[in-house]
Amino acid sequence: MNHQPKRRCLLQSIAAIQPGYPFRGKLELDSQGDAFVVQYRHLVVGEALYDPQGKTLDRVTLPGRKHPEYLCSGDILFMAKGTRNDAAVVRELPRNTVCTPNFYHIRLTLSACNVLPEFLAWQLNHVNAQRYFAMCSQGSAAPSITKSQLGNLPIVVPPIEQQALMVKLADAATREQQLFNQLIENRQRMVDAAGHQLLRPDTTTGK
Repeated sequence: MNHQPKRRCLLQSIAAIQPGYPFRGKLELDSQGDAFVVQYRHLVVGEALYDPQGKTLDRVTLPGRKHPEYLCSGDILFMAKGTRNDAAVVRELPRNTVCTPNFYHIRLTLSACNVLPEFLAWQLNHVNAQRYFAMCSQGSAAPSITKSQLGNLPIVVPPIEQQALMVKLADAATREQQLFNQLIENRQRMVDAAGHQLLRPDTTTGK
């Protein structure tokens, strides 16, 4: 058993943080574009980004000559602007995929080989980190998290076996929640159908 003690550090000491691709103005979609783009609506809390063919993503033509920093498996996207400050790990996306500048694009450094990306994403979504982000944006008319604030987020790094166990537990909880939501939706459809049947006019009596 690994008895390596857990350690504490700042996010910026284990990861590179940069804003998403610098689109200017309204995002112009292009079905024949040369790149895919991840927007807020593609991110679901507790779920990794997995779409190898980009079927659910939008396509754009990247403006300018700046070489894009494409997303890679193991990267983490963090929603920096608005009231949601959620994170998700990239499991697999087309190689020519970027994210909008509303995200911070987080990539673990080589020295952080003892940190699981899925665990870091889970920790960014944990209530402790969410409290930190809420304090950072408190009183702001347009809530947003700066790169410095994100980089100064305290991170706990337990032994990798404990990280893997935590990720497994969190994934199980997410699947249970999805199952419960599906059961609730199915039950509501049954109730709606029964109600419709009960309330419609009787064709034999006209009442």
